[in-house]
Amino acid sequence: MKRPRYVLGVFYNPMNIHISEQTPLAPFTTMHVGGNARFFVHVKNVEGLSDAVLFAREQNLPIFVLGGGSNTLVSAAGFHGLVIKMEFKGITYDNSRITVGAGEVWDEVVEDVVSHNLWGIENLSLIPGSVGGAAVQNIGAYGVEARETIFSVEVFDTEIMQIKTFLREECEFGYRESIFKKNKNLIVTRVAFDLATNGTPRTDYEDVKKYFAERGIISPILREIREAIIAIRTGKMPALGIGTAGSFFKNPVVSATRYEELKKQFPEIKAYPQGAKGNSQGDNKVKLSAAWLLDHVGKWRGVRRGDAGVHEKQSLILVNYGGSTPEEILSLADEMKRDIKEKTRVTLLEEVVIL
Repeated sequence: MKRPRYVLGVFYNPMNIHISEQTPLAPFTTMHVGGNARFFVHVKNVEGLSDAVLFAREQNLPIFVLGGGSNTLVSAAGFHGLVIKMEFKGITYDNSRITVGAGEVWDEVVEDVVSHNLWGIENLSLIPGSVGGAAVQNIGAYGVEARETIFSVEVFDTEIMQIKTFLREECEFGYRESIFKKNKNLIVTRVAFDLATNGTPRTDYEDVKKYFAERGIISPILREIREAIIAIRTGKMPALGIGTAGSFFKNPVVSATRYEELKKQFPEIKAYPQGAKGNSQGDNKVKLSAAWLLDHVGKWRGVRRGDAGVHEKQSLILVNYGGSTPEEILSLADEMKRDIKEKTRVTLLEEVVIL
């Protein structure tokens, strides 16, 4: 019979959680590759999370927190520690502020919010993954980032074994960055969003603008914006069943001076100014389009190395056509990075978390 144990000054009860051993991780990721977790546990509440962390401490194991597995590439060796699968659920509405469990599926939350006629995250429709991952990664698409609507983030601090709340200005949000990504002691449990009952359509992004222009829609309503984003993303994504982790690389950020040099070499280069409100990288930076570099400089779209390949409709997306290994995918990614570095002196960094 399992009895409560005492670890680092805290009692925990192994009976509150079910920890499995040598659990395959590939089924829990959208890339469908990777080895086993030495230990694996589903957690649905703070008590279970606390017990899982204490188990890892007792066994002297590293911890990896897994959400939707949409931004993760697991190596063939797997993970020789404890993988915690976050399954905190629930959505509560308080007028235009919503609080959501970290384990909720992101796009299901967007769908629910739009059905309540609340604005703010509709441009982030169809992004795979969980709500916790959205805050950790500060997801963004079509001119919008998650941080713009996040009011606060609740976390479990494994250093002090307590719940803490970070207001937006304390989250250190940046381009695909946050304090939660930097500080592994902070496990996101819930996220609160401030949305709007009367929003303004964000349709100035090139693909979105083109979508509505082609249909003669001048002032789209909320539901139409979500439909547009879904249609645009669906047109670029691999077919169901093909393994992918979404955008594999971040858009590289360079100095304005470097951008002007690149523009002389590549007059059609696509880039975005970095002077937006709340941006931590300052006004003297320019975000380059990684997709444009891979398309027009590297000619990588549709390239295939065995069952590892670059998607034929979007060069930022690496895919597993069925029998690829993690090492083959990483080898292809490294080849792409070296090619762009040699041709532009620009370094591409992975957006995907490599475990």
